[in-house]
Amino acid sequence: MFEIEKKIFKKIVYGPLSPMASLGFNLVALYEYKHFNTKWERQGWKKPEQAEINFVNENVTVIYKSFERQKMAKRLYKNLISYYPGIRVIIADDSSEPLDLQGDSLKILQLPFNSGLSYGLNRALEQVETPYVMRMDDDELLTVRTNLGRQVQFLNAHPETDLVAFCTLTAVRCADPDKEVSKFTSFNMKGAPKSLRIPHMTQIDGNHFVMGKVPNLYVARTEKVREVGWDENIRMMDHQDFFWRAAGNLVSVIALGTAVFHYHNPFQRNYQKYRQDVQQDKEYILQKRRKGI
Repeated sequence: MFEIEKKIFKKIVYGPLSPMASLGFNLVALYEYKHFNTKWERQGWKKPEQAEINFVNENVTVIYKSFERQKMAKRLYKNLISYYPGIRVIIADDSSEPLDLQGDSLKILQLPFNSGLSYGLNRALEQVETPYVMRMDDDELLTVRTNLGRQVQFLNAHPETDLVAFCTLTAVRCADPDKEVSKFTSFNMKGAPKSLRIPHMTQIDGNHFVMGKVPNLYVARTEKVREVGWDENIRMMDHQDFFWRAAGNLVSVIALGTAVFHYHNPFQRNYQKYRQDVQQDKEYILQKRRKGI
């Protein structure tokens, strides 16, 4: 049954219905984002006040990679400055056409075409001058439940931790962000080159739990992320490898109660052509595992 569904999905993505499916997906995702954000605002969640904005702007730089999705890259930047006006943002872009975007606190690194996710993130990280860095993807948006400032304060108060991941609200047919965390409870990093410094699933406080691998959406100590970095031999499949190598080097926690919206559109045909080209990544990662690195 799964193989049949996979074939149908490929026909839609690469067939004549792809533009219509992509438009439909975007409309539903936009509705869901507004629906949940409005719902949370009615429950009392609010955008950050000036004190938090100033604190975040002084301490955090946001980095993300952009490739062949200019609208998404622009939407995220607009979203970021709507929550934190003046926040420093570095975008590593390796699209076929330069990213047409300007901002007072924005730096765009125009890279060779299809350089890859790992290469772009490393180049962006090199430019970060703040003590904390927030790693995002261009198909994400902050919500009133992101609470970036609170997570940086948590890191300040808990020097034994290095990285705080956010829960994701994933379009379409969004599930409870806290329940989405269950996908990561099995990643104890057993067999990694180094053991976790704090055991998997250790509760730090009422909202933060140590996990060997967390969503690819987090704020962390800049220097600790630099110690790990991204393997530039891996073009796209960076997630598991980063936390595999991070085990024993930095302590990752996930913050329950937070939410960042994720609306990756699977019907963007041109983007998917490159995104799904991961065979070399798989072979390289397999070789690394066999060598125990």
